[in-house]
Amino acid sequence: MKRILVCPVCKSKEVELDAGGYTGKYYCKNCGYVGSFILEMTEGEYREMMEKEKFERKEDEKSKPKGVRED
Repeated sequence: MKRILVCPVCKSKEVELDAGGYTGKYYCKNCGYVGSFILEMTEGEYREMMEKEKFERKEDEKSKPKGVRED
């Protein structure tokens, strides 16, 4: 089963190895994150994570009062 690399900040799959070796650093092309911590998962796990986040965002929007802005 193929594993994919996912940015821990923006959840993008646009991640590449920036510097190799044991202390390898990864670079996210989407948000610019650079670091050694990266999420590694299957496509199925990725879809599940994204669906869960989408559901949680909808639930958060329902619980916020209408017309109130967050700065």
